This record gives sequence, C-alpha cells and structure tokens, in this order.
Amino acid sequence: MERSPLNLEDHVVLVTGAGGFLGSHVVKALSSHGVDVIHPITRDDCDLRQSDEVKSLFERVRPSIVIHLAAAQGGLHWQKANQATAFLDNSRMMESLVMASLDSDVKRFLYTASSICYPANATIPFQEDHLWNGPPEPAHLGYAQAKRAGIALLQAAYDQYELSCGVVMPANMYGPGARFDPDRSNVVAATIRKCIEARDRGDASITCWGTGNAIREFLYVEDAAQGILRATTCLNDPRPVNLGTGLETRIRELVEATCRVTGFNGEIIWDTDSPEGAPRVCMDIGRMRDVLDWMPETSLEEGLRRTLDWWEPRHRASIQS
Repeated sequence: MERSPLNLEDHVVLVTGAGGFLGSHVVKALSSHGVDVIHPITRDDCDLRQSDEVKSLFERVRPSIVIHLAAAQGGLHWQKANQATAFLDNSRMMESLVMASLDSDVKRFLYTASSICYPANATIPFQEDHLWNGPPEPAHLGYAQAKRAGIALLQAAYDQYELSCGVVMPANMYGPGARFDPDRSNVVAATIRKCIEARDRGDASITCWGTGNAIREFLYVEDAAQGILRATTCLNDPRPVNLGTGLETRIRELVEATCRVTGFNGEIIWDTDSPEGAPRVCMDIGRMRDVLDWMPETSLEEGLRRTLDWWEPRHRASIQS
C-alpha cells in the first residue's frame, strides 16, 4: 500500500521518551525542521503502560504522528536481572500506544526497535530479513522479545487496519546527552571518560579491555535523530529498516581517535585477558539507502569531538561542586 511522503510541518507530533538520550535530539530535530506542534512526552507526563492514561493523552493531544522512543531498558546487568520487567513494561507501552492510535486519527506510527532484536547467531552484517531466524542473545531476552513483539503488533495493525507505520533499528548510538556514569555508559562514553581522567592525572598509559580488534558500528545521535525524521516521513509499512553508517570500526581505532580528540598522548595497553564481546557487530544499510535515500553525515572523530565538548564542562562542574 503506497502512501505519499508526509510533510511533518502539517502534523501534530507526539514523541514518547522525549526526555531520554535519543528522544531529546528527535524533539530538537523536529523543531529545527519547522514542526510547530510537538508534544514531548516523558514518564512524568503519562504512564505509557496504562491504557487509560494513554487514551486520555491522545484525547487531549490529538496527535496525527506518533514517534515511539520510550523504553524500559538498562545495561547488560539490568537486563539480565529484569527480564520479565523489560518484557512486560515494553509490551504494555506498545499495546497501549497502538490501541490509542487505531482509535485516533494517527497518520503515521514510527517505532524504534533495536539491533539487540537480531538472533544471537545472525549473519554479520545484520540484515533485516534475518530478524526472525532465531532467538536473540539470552541476556537480552526480555527486552529483545518485547521489541520483536512490537514489530509483530505493527504488522498485524497494518494488515488488519492499514495503520501506516515504520520500524527502524538503530546502530550503537553515542553523542551529547549520553550516560557517562561508569556503571551505565557504553564503550564510547567510557573511553572518553578514561582518556580525559588519565590526561588530567598525567598518567603515562590507559588500559583497555580485549585486543582492540573487535568491530563495532557507531551512529552519532544527531544523525540518528535525522534518520528517524526521514523514516517518519517516508516509511509506511512495518518492514524494519536498519539505521546506521555502514562503517565498521575496530575498538582499537575508536580508542586511538578518542586519544587524539581528548589530547591524551600516553600509551594504550590492551588487557587481552579481559573480555571484549562479539568479534564483529555491524548492520547492512542497503535498505536504508534505498528506502530513505539518506545517509548519516557525521564522521566518528567529529562526533567524538562534539560529544567531548558537551560532556567535559559538565564533568568539570561536577568535580568542583
């Protein structure tokens, strides 16, 4: 079922998870694109797990576009310890939002899933057509299966009610607004922090886990936000679309680039007895290029520099307080 691309400026846009890392950037991107009526929803505004609250929200706001970014999630330790919570909370949010959208005049529902949804034994690079070829990693089971269920629900709503919708699967994101606390930061934020603290102490070296040869794909969050806007405009069916750069970066290259950006000139020591995770994780972006006619613009080094410019003043202020 073909539909014309949407002009976002003509619509009332509801963004869930608007207070989060990605959501805050999506709201800024919408505003910069001339969208006047934006409703940024945080957990303080509405408990998305409660269908009656979501129904009241839709009656009050009357959105014509829903961008669903909210998620119950955490790091690996949290996911392993909260499998049922992750599944139930994410499933309930999705059910409430889709039900309200079907009862309202919603023209497009954009859903952000995750590369975690891919099977544990998926072929690399991840291809969208392989999403259902096996179970996800056991450590992410609750979260990943809830996200998969959300995709299945959109497929059912599309088939039965012709709900215009889209699904994107972002690569590993980094950038301003990311978590930098040691227990919850990802490899980019953790590496920036490690280099800055070592530089400021005058350390002769830093130690990083693994061999440095593991491969990852990194997507700057502002690029991700632009990709989500593009997907909201273009996608009208629930076939997932990977959102990434298509560039493979060795962890060694990430660390070296971070050293350059932060000005840390010491030695990099690789602790090969420590784990480094999967040897290669990256995404096939062929469908993204074809369907969205879009590519991210920010290089890794430029993205690291912008992230550092955002975080370092906050880090200094926290030390001084």
